[in-house]
Amino acid sequence: MQKYSYQALTPDGKMIRGTMIANNDEELKQLVAKAGNTVVKFTKMASSEQGGKPLPLKLVGNFCSQLGAILKAGLPLASALDMLFGKTEPGPLKKSIGKIYEMVQKGNSLSDALAEQGKAYPPLMLNMVKAGEMSGDLDVTLNKLADHFAKEQKTKNAVKAALRYPKMLALITLAVVVLMVSVVLPKMTSTMDPNNLPALTKLLLGLSDFILDNAIFIVIGVVFLIIIIPMIKSIDKVRFTIDKWKVTMPKVGKLMRMVYTARFARSLATLYEGGIQLIDAMQMCTAIVGNVYISEKMEDAIYRVKKGEAISKAMGSTNVFDPMLTSMIFVGEESGVLGDVLIRVADYFDEESDNATKALTGLLEPIMLVFMAGVIVVIILAILLPMFQSYDSIA
Repeated sequence: MQKYSYQALTPDGKMIRGTMIANNDEELKQLVAKAGNTVVKFTKMASSEQGGKPLPLKLVGNFCSQLGAILKAGLPLASALDMLFGKTEPGPLKKSIGKIYEMVQKGNSLSDALAEQGKAYPPLMLNMVKAGEMSGDLDVTLNKLADHFAKEQKTKNAVKAALRYPKMLALITLAVVVLMVSVVLPKMTSTMDPNNLPALTKLLLGLSDFILDNAIFIVIGVVFLIIIIPMIKSIDKVRFTIDKWKVTMPKVGKLMRMVYTARFARSLATLYEGGIQLIDAMQMCTAIVGNVYISEKMEDAIYRVKKGEAISKAMGSTNVFDPMLTSMIFVGEESGVLGDVLIRVADYFDEESDNATKALTGLLEPIMLVFMAGVIVVIILAILLPMFQSYDSIA
């Protein structure tokens, strides 16, 4: 979204000035025209949208839920924000609500005030709120957003939980390897003749000496990797390759596609039900799906839709979502009840996404366990082989 400064001509010939938030130049002209004025001149303003940090989805969802409930009770927006500010715990959200309240008090719309908070609120929310203001159903829109963010948070938590156990196993494996190789193995072999040790033991002892001699450099290297890896992943080509790998790799790719399908379907249903035009909703969902490979494929699909191709056919050609999504969109297009179909398919994929994350955990756990067991067995063999060799010599 972009902030504009504009000059417009009123129906009685007066020149007025103002500022407005819009997605593009054409939307700015349309919004000003809806107020009965004609844009004469406009310029893009530097927006604070480039700065700040996004608020956690849980906080954003609570804000939408509480504000929607207060507005539904009949209170004016400014009073609702003032009440919400008073009951919110000190922190980034309370500070943001205070700024929004000040802007609304000065006559700005809620959507403009939200856009001025930088990246605090997701683009989906900004567009939905703007649509809710134009339709007069802001309280209903906020409640829909609260439900959307609650389900989005549930999906993210499920994915994090699925990956938490494999990460713990990997850390435990690394800790065991370092401990066994750098401490246990040298002590066990300290009384043995180094020239008569098995090749596996010599290899691990060499690794032990390397770890002990270069401990400081290894720590520095690990810290450097922690810092540099996110920077490397942010490079466009690298991120594109990683995101493509996520959805195309065997087995795991199918599960990840289900997670992305659920996210896309839920966002599309929320936006479309909130009054956003379908193509605009698709463009917004493409930007927030969280995978640049999928985004690039969807941009091509949107271009084909604008040329007159059916949405279901254009999306089906991307091969990045579960086929059920395009099939259900086709049914919605043919029956004329696309909104209802999108809601049902979003609920379906929310459940399938949970199943996919559980399957992902089930797939990763045995792999990590086998790897961990294999590493420990190798280390134990490196310790036991010289002992058996010594017993044979004594015999």
